[in-house]
Amino acid sequence: MNSVTEPRLSFLRSATVVAVGMAIMNVAAYGFTLIGTHRLVPEQFGAITALLGLLLIGNVASLGLQATGARRLATHADDGSLAHAMLQAGRRTAVGLTVVCLLATPLLMWLLHIDSIVAVVLLAPTLAGLTLMGSQLGVLQGSHRWTELAAVYTSVGLGRLVLGGGALLIHPSLDSAMIGLALGAAVPAVLGSVLLRGTAGGTPALVKEVLRETAHGTHALLAFFVIANADVLLARGLLDGQHSGYYAAGVIVAKACLFLPQFVIVIVFPSLANSPGDTVKLRRAILAVAGLGVCTVVGTLVLPDLVVAVIGGPEKYASLGPFTWMFAIAGSAYAVLQMVVYAAIAQQEKRAALLIWAGLIVLTLTAVIVLANGMTGVKTLVALTSGCALLLSALLAAGLHRQQSTVH
Repeated sequence: MNSVTEPRLSFLRSATVVAVGMAIMNVAAYGFTLIGTHRLVPEQFGAITALLGLLLIGNVASLGLQATGARRLATHADDGSLAHAMLQAGRRTAVGLTVVCLLATPLLMWLLHIDSIVAVVLLAPTLAGLTLMGSQLGVLQGSHRWTELAAVYTSVGLGRLVLGGGALLIHPSLDSAMIGLALGAAVPAVLGSVLLRGTAGGTPALVKEVLRETAHGTHALLAFFVIANADVLLARGLLDGQHSGYYAAGVIVAKACLFLPQFVIVIVFPSLANSPGDTVKLRRAILAVAGLGVCTVVGTLVLPDLVVAVIGGPEKYASLGPFTWMFAIAGSAYAVLQMVVYAAIAQQEKRAALLIWAGLIVLTLTAVIVLANGMTGVKTLVALTSGCALLLSALLAAGLHRQQSTVH
């Protein structure tokens, strides 16, 4: 009996530690966002939300490194060389992203209608810090060092809240927000370096192997995060400044619902990598994520006024009150899609990205054709994103099930 009970207790302890760390990270990160809604006018908040959307898209390199590290360390014995190769791969990727962001600055300023070159340039160092952190998280996750993993997650949120939120409190502007975000992104990278100091032995060949696998995982995650943040960019481009600001405030609810179940993915992913054909384990993970989503939707239906008060106050965003549940559904739908995408990465399924890119094309074309202005446009866009995420989840899960059935 003890042999059965002990693994379950160990799993619960690990899940609790990681859940607490990620909860602190998400609450603190949303604390920064809420400070932004209160300190910035809707037009400025729409701009910072668009930049945060780009950070989420660019952060797929970090998540790809983390997924690769977690999968490899969970399925291979390591004498320290694999961990060292992961950290080297993270440094190379961070340098590459920095160069790409700097070169893309004029284009991003034009696309997002942002006049501040400082704000857009600061995307580069912010992404560099997050990318370094991703390789460190992969080593900690794959090695089941849950307490240290939770500490790094906690530092992500606290860095953003204390430095980013503090910058907004001192001087409420787009430049101040991005300066704080860039400084905050350095905090977890420094902590991860301290926790993983002393690793050595990674060869150039192993680093290249890690980077190749990371590229495949990053492709799927890039497709996911592009489509998960496309609605913010579509709102910015197709709605007027005021209503894109309203949409950005509603996205706070959607992103909370998206990130709330992430601890489930973090804990389950290494075991999915070890047993990619385990449909029971995958089904339970999807149900857990969906169950948390149902709870958030019910909460927004029961307490819409509280939700509006939290995201920015009735003075600015009272019009969103009757529709916050729609954003909760959208975020929960994308959380389920994210779980399925990670399952595809765990079993090295490379076609998932193509399906998501196809969904993005359909979503974009539909929005361009049917989207009206005003609150009607806000409601239409969030409904389109929800439907797209649910359809993609069903198609991708069905594809994984067919592949597993073929293998067995």
